[in-house]
Amino acid sequence: MIIKALNEENTSDWFDFFDHRAFADHPDWKGCYCTGPFVPRPREYNSKSPIRKEYAKWLIENGRMKGYLAYEGGKVIGWCNVNMKSALPKYNDPSEEGENVISIACFMIQKDYRRKGIAQKILDKIIRDAQERGIKIIEAYPRIKTQTEYGNFHGPYSMYEKNGFILEKIKGVDVVRRYLE
Repeated sequence: MIIKALNEENTSDWFDFFDHRAFADHPDWKGCYCTGPFVPRPREYNSKSPIRKEYAKWLIENGRMKGYLAYEGGKVIGWCNVNMKSALPKYNDPSEEGENVISIACFMIQKDYRRKGIAQKILDKIIRDAQERGIKIIEAYPRIKTQTEYGNFHGPYSMYEKNGFILEKIKGVDVVRRYLE
């Protein structure tokens, strides 16, 4: 397995994953294109179209959508939407300006690859890259008591706990954080 950062060269791989495999077992989510953390949409995005695929394309082309793709056999089998917290309107809090925090917004693993350690391998890459970049905090928003695979779209709480993340309540919301040195 190979893990690569999302960039303009592998955008077509990302769309192929979302269009054909990401939600094969959960068609209700098929059109998300991982745009939820980017709401509200910025003023610079001048399209009135409600189509999320178009918005995702714009986010990638403008360097706003960031994350990691897991490849097996030349195809994407997993994705993690991870970015500076300040770049994600859904999670950004202006009172935290200046904090050096990255947010893990979403994990999506192809159905037949789930429970095989793919998310863990992506998380390992996130932690290594964050340390190299001098990031101070990695945070995520797992659903602590979920009973379904779909409820783990932020990543399973147990994975974060195993990797040294600490559960905190921030403004009434469960957040897990790992503090890096």
